Amino acid sequence: MNGVNQMAVCSRRWVYVGFAVAALGGGALPAFAESCEQLAQLKLADTHISLAQSMAADAFTPPVPSWAKKFMQPASIPAAFCRVTGELHPTSDSNIKFEVWLPATGWTGRYESVGNGGFAGSIRYDSMRNPLLAGSAVASTDDGHDAPAVGPTSADWAFGHPEKIVDHGYRAVHLTAITAKAITTAFYGHAPAHNYFVGCSKGGQEAFMEAQRYPDDFDGIVGGAVANQWTDLFSSMMWTQNLNLATKESYLSPEDLAKIGTAISAACDTLGGVKSGFVQDPLRCEVNLKSIGLTPAKLRTYEALHRGPKDHAGRATYAGHAYGSEDPGWQDTISGTNFEAAQTQAQMSMYGANFYRNFIYQDKNWSFHGFDLEKGRADAVRVVGNSMNAEDVHFADFKAHGGKLIQYAGMVDSIVTPLSSVKFYQAVVAADGHKPDADGLARIQQFYRLFLAPGVGHCGGGPGPNQFGQAGGGGDVEPTKFVGDDKAKGVAMTRPLCPFPQVAKYKGTGDVKDAANFECKAP
Repeated sequence: MNGVNQMAVCSRRWVYVGFAVAALGGGALPAFAESCEQLAQLKLADTHISLAQSMAADAFTPPVPSWAKKFMQPASIPAAFCRVTGELHPTSDSNIKFEVWLPATGWTGRYESVGNGGFAGSIRYDSMRNPLLAGSAVASTDDGHDAPAVGPTSADWAFGHPEKIVDHGYRAVHLTAITAKAITTAFYGHAPAHNYFVGCSKGGQEAFMEAQRYPDDFDGIVGGAVANQWTDLFSSMMWTQNLNLATKESYLSPEDLAKIGTAISAACDTLGGVKSGFVQDPLRCEVNLKSIGLTPAKLRTYEALHRGPKDHAGRATYAGHAYGSEDPGWQDTISGTNFEAAQTQAQMSMYGANFYRNFIYQDKNWSFHGFDLEKGRADAVRVVGNSMNAEDVHFADFKAHGGKLIQYAGMVDSIVTPLSSVKFYQAVVAADGHKPDADGLARIQQFYRLFLAPGVGHCGGGPGPNQFGQAGGGGDVEPTKFVGDDKAKGVAMTRPLCPFPQVAKYKGTGDVKDAANFECKAP
């Protein structure tokens, strides 16, 4: 984001601020009305403020959780700010940690909450940095528990703690927003002018939960890799692993995935006769699957994973995977390094089994082998559906509030399939009483837009232009691929980011690595 970067999208009312929706004008607002340290005496319901401290520029280096040290690096915050930490206790079993950062100077009048990932469990300092540097007051929560976001013990906190599941599902984010805005108001002497939420994956679930359950909390919401259909997503994970890991004969190995990747690339990785290194339009990718060279058993697995799970009546319960997500994506999420390792180490095995063992069945020995999709799906809805699912397709109160909602999905995301975003968006259009034609889409796009990012993985990364101002991103005007994913090495490629159902089409002349030579058009 690097400063206050704004990117207009389709109209003057839709503006990205580090990919957060905004509609602000003017400059910074007056300096604070109360000292930072005095905030420690602020009395708020069910709230204990444990720290209120003025931090000089570069005086604070946020800690990096042990589970994240492979991809997060500690770095000091190069701006002066007021740091407030505390805990919320809405129930006797709740201990929701939160943190608020308030710019010492140059506050723009904006407040932003940032979302979590995985099973949460820590303050997302990495996501708080750029909003602060852009002049926003910003807050994060651990969602009510202290644990790694990923790994074999990442959901153990939920075992026997139904109130913590409620905190995790929706209460922590909502109460943090209410509390943080009260702290912001006390510090500056008046309430924020505009309030935003930005999150991806679990943060995407939080984004939709806020828009549907607490529509007045935020004016603009950005949700990426949205896991709003939480129980369907996790039941699909267990269906996937039960299928792929049933026998070695039907298991898709890393070697199989490489073979599949080569075939998909040959069929669908072209644009104007030039390869880009990723599938341009997975929704319209056509592949002769029998030509891949898989055994009949492996081919059945592969075809089923692309179709997605279905109940006994043949009705789809969740979207299948997009072409182009298989290699190397499925190695991490579905197939692992080998058949034995995938039983516990593949992300779907870990996430899904941890969810069912701790959230649903309270059984540490539960296994996904023999998973009954209909029973498992129904059990999950019964136990935690109200806490974890955000599936209302109407958004009536959010629209009435005047809210703006941006959803994005990486098209090679292999953990939360982008096709789920497409299907949900289409369901919103249908629920509004309009056909998915230009007029119907225009009506929905007044408050809700979906952006599909080709060649982008889960919340970021991937072979395509994967930096476009999303949480932790660089805030570039067009989606950008840096050489070796290192900004210091220069730009490798840029592309437009188009509102669904438009796609970026090559104009026919010029460098295919330059966004200027593309335009957003109907497919």
